[in-house]
Amino acid sequence: MRKPFPSSLISIIALSLLMSACGHKKINTGSAETGGKKGLLVLSAEWVKDKGTKYDLNFEMRNESDKDIIVMLNDMECSQGDQHGVLKHTFFNTGERTIDFRKGQTKRFLMVCDLGVKAVGAYKITVNRVYDNPESDGAQKGKVIAKDLVWTFDNHK
Repeated sequence: MRKPFPSSLISIIALSLLMSACGHKKINTGSAETGGKKGLLVLSAEWVKDKGTKYDLNFEMRNESDKDIIVMLNDMECSQGDQHGVLKHTFFNTGERTIDFRKGQTKRFLMVCDLGVKAVGAYKITVNRVYDNPESDGAQKGKVIAKDLVWTFDNHK
């Protein structure tokens, strides 16, 4: 006859699983943590959640220009410290690939940066190119009006 599994051991295992699952806390970035280019496209994030080999963030982009503009998701990069990752939308990677902004419009996205390995250092999102949208149709890219706009947050300061 087998000995029953001790209930105290089951409780310890359940508690440690619960604690490890809840170990990822949102880090409030503060409103002063903005990047991008004033008067064109301002970048910010309300929070970042480090999950070891990836991090989630609530990312915001605000068009401060007097033009309609376009940012392509594949023109955006993410990193933590020296480790570069792949930036995607968090909900099954659904969401805008062509991110179009009307004059003065703000958009928020839940995104994930998949680094592949555990990294340390500042969180960073780079918008490599911002396009004019001369037709104001949200689809037709015009000329590149800005390059390499960066948002960073370092909670290790």
